Amino acid sequence: AAILLRSARNRAKDSGLPFNLTAADVVVPSVCPVLGTPINFEAKDNVPSLDRIIPAKGYVKGNVCVISWRANRLKWNGRLKEFQQIIAYLEKFLDKHPV
Repeated sequence: AAILLRSARNRAKDSGLPFNLTAADVVVPSVCPVLGTPINFEAKDNVPSLDRIIPAKGYVKGNVCVISWRANRLKWNGRLKEFQQIIAYLEKFLDKHPV
């Protein structure tokens, strides 16, 4: 958690984002709350990553969660509407072409 906190502080400073986190705000779960995969410090996709739930708010209490690196990368620059459109597309396709 200390590395995540230090890295977030540096990113906030470099980007001019608000930062008010303490170590107590950065809790590393055993399982990614987004993908349900085990957090694993050995596997790149599953290493813990500090997510800003609403990116513009910065690294502030109540706006961060530790998720897997993969989940954070998938979420990185997409918008909710875009994710909904992707899901609708996949559901339509899979209805016609079951796996």
